[in-house]
Parts: sequence; structure tokens; C-alpha cells
Amino acid sequence: MNEMALRKFGVIFDCDGTLVDSLGEAMESFNYALRKVDQKLREPEEIKRHFGAAADRIFIKILRDEKLGLQAFEHYLDHQSELALRTQMHRGVQNLLEQLREKKIPMAIVTGRHARDLDLVLKPHGIAHEFTALIADSQLPQSKPAPDGLLLAAQIMGLDPRNTVYIGDSPTDIQAAHAAGAKSIAALWDSLANTEQMKAENPDGLAQTPSEIWNLLETLFLETPI
Repeated sequence: MNEMALRKFGVIFDCDGTLVDSLGEAMESFNYALRKVDQKLREPEEIKRHFGAAADRIFIKILRDEKLGLQAFEHYLDHQSELALRTQMHRGVQNLLEQLREKKIPMAIVTGRHARDLDLVLKPHGIAHEFTALIADSQLPQSKPAPDGLLLAAQIMGLDPRNTVYIGDSPTDIQAAHAAGAKSIAALWDSLANTEQMKAENPDGLAQTPSEIWNLLETLFLETPI
């Protein structure tokens, strides 16, 4: 397909379960922190339903105690700092980032992670410089599915939100894209991604692997002749 036929657009990524295979490690860290503050452990689904918000906000919500929640968050960060060294990027993601960079497509990350947490997981991979904007939940007044992060990313990239696409692995990612007026692609390559839940949110595209993303982008941002 002729690349000149594509209008200018930007790609915004979720982080966990999309760029990095980190959801399992995150679950470990949540329960490690809960043990450290003498609280009962939670099942992965109970934790994941709160994703879209940063870990500090999740701990406060599930423990219903701000002081205890913030104590748990510090234990979580300690554990994550160890696990981040073993966390891998999803297969095919590096190639996708290189492809987008070569085509001069601006990229951003909007994540439910806290800014301190985001730095921990990205640093071992040396990819932070690839992105025009790195937006963490702790920088925003409202967590996903509110559109705040996506709107801020679009502003920093100098793009109308309608000319951006959000790639994420959870229903809240698709909901946030809809709220922002952005396009959305459901990333289904993580083992914890629920395909049926994602389809139910009516994303603009579904991708089983990162290698499918470029063809979807061509479809979504092909110029329509006037």
C-alpha cells in the first residue's frame, strides 16, 4: 500500500500486557505487598479488575485505608524493582517499535502504572526514548477508562485524538479510546488477555500478534479522497 496515502497519525500503547509481559510479575508483587502488611492475598482476577489505575490507588481501594495502602505500595515497588530485571518484552514488540520509528510515526505510552513503577519496568529494556510522551496514572486526575491520559498524549504529539490509536490488552483500554475519540486496537497476545471481553468493547481492530498491527494501521488511517 502506498504510504503517502496515509494521513498523519500517532500510536499510543498501554504498557503491561501490551509492550511487556509483566502481568504475572505484577500479580506476584501485589500479593507480596499484601503479605508484608498482613492482609489476605487476592486472586489475579480480583486485582486485574482494578487495572487502569496505578498500584497505589489499587491498594487504597482494595484495603479501604489510605495509610495502609501507601505502605503496601512501597513494598510493591521494592518487589517490582527486583522482578523488572527478569520481565521480558512481548515477542514481536521490538520489531513493531522499530517499524514505526522507521516510518516516523510518533509513539506514546499511556499506562495505569504509577510513574515510579513505569520507570522500573521500562528501564531494563532501554526503550523509553522511543516515545514522545510517557504518561502514568499518577500524573492524571482520573484513571482509565477516563480519557485524560490519551487526550494528554495526543496534545503532546500535536495530533487530534481522532488521529491516534490506542493499543491495549484490557477492556478499560478500549473504553478509554472510545471516550477520547481515538481509534482502538485490542492487543490479544498476552496470556491473560480475554478475547471475548475485548470484542465486547467493539475495538476498531483485533491483533493476535504485534506483527498484525501495521496492516491494521494502514486500514484505519488510509486517506479517504474528498
